[in-house]
Amino acid sequence: MNSNKIFQWNVEKSSVADRSDITQHHASCAVPTVSSECAGKLLTNFRPSMLIGAILVASGLFHLALLWVTGGDWSGPLSPRKPALFGVSAGITVWSIAWALTRLAPRHYDEILANFMSGSLLFEVGLITLQQWRGVPSHFNRATRFDASVESMMLGLILLVTAGIAWLCWRSRWLQPMLDSDAIAIRAGLWLLLVSCGLGLLITIAGEFNLARGNSPELWGRAGVLKYPHGAALHAIQTLPFLSALLNKLNVSHTSLLIKATVVAHVFFLTHALWQTWNGRTRMDVDLVGGATLAIAGSLVLLPLIASVCRVYLITRDFFFGRHSIHRSK
Repeated sequence: MNSNKIFQWNVEKSSVADRSDITQHHASCAVPTVSSECAGKLLTNFRPSMLIGAILVASGLFHLALLWVTGGDWSGPLSPRKPALFGVSAGITVWSIAWALTRLAPRHYDEILANFMSGSLLFEVGLITLQQWRGVPSHFNRATRFDASVESMMLGLILLVTAGIAWLCWRSRWLQPMLDSDAIAIRAGLWLLLVSCGLGLLITIAGEFNLARGNSPELWGRAGVLKYPHGAALHAIQTLPFLSALLNKLNVSHTSLLIKATVVAHVFFLTHALWQTWNGRTRMDVDLVGGATLAIAGSLVLLPLIASVCRVYLITRDFFFGRHSIHRSK
């Protein structure tokens, strides 16, 4: 029996229902029932967001296939890489935001918020894709009045989405019934997403600073990659809940502790990326501090992986050898 705990969400009928007290008891509720309810909400209440996410992912995969078929250059500001990566990343993020809203204490405007954030990301990726097909850079490009307007609109859209994510982080204090490890994963994933968005805004400022001095807007110092910290923990909102679900499905012991270790691993990897960039080093040019933070992150990530492998081994052993022993006893 999994020792994980499950939150019981007690909502009083008042104007501040979402600020209700949260109590805990041992996990005895059926998790698949909660998951089925989430799936139903996603396909009904958040159908526009799910559709927008699918459009973004499809667009990203299309440009990825186009890049592979044409043998285009992966690097550079005019590469199909940008609409490909932005499309897939934004699409998955849209799905994750909609899913997170099904796990937070509900509010009457949740569908509007999800549609607004999804539409903003769709518009931003659409502008990036438009610029790529026009054969001009989408970022740090003010060559014409139109290009400057596009960049300003993209920045405004990202600010709006970041504000929405910040609001979700605040609301993650009040969650619906779920396992303790799932609650940790959602909260940490949302906060790491917010930090990543904030870093994205900072690297935009740093890029403009470099551009004004005639330097590359994509590098810091000698060879530090500005976008490296931005993407280091950007998708923790997907990896952490997925890992929590996997560990609980396998009935691994101490799941909450393993999820906390993975959260710390994300923080150390983000620290590693920040150190590398700040010191003007490439991803592979690792010094003592960069290597130590990367090693710690890797070691912590191994803990849930090893626990999962061991659990799968025990399940497999019991399935085959346990059945064999029963047949022999007969």
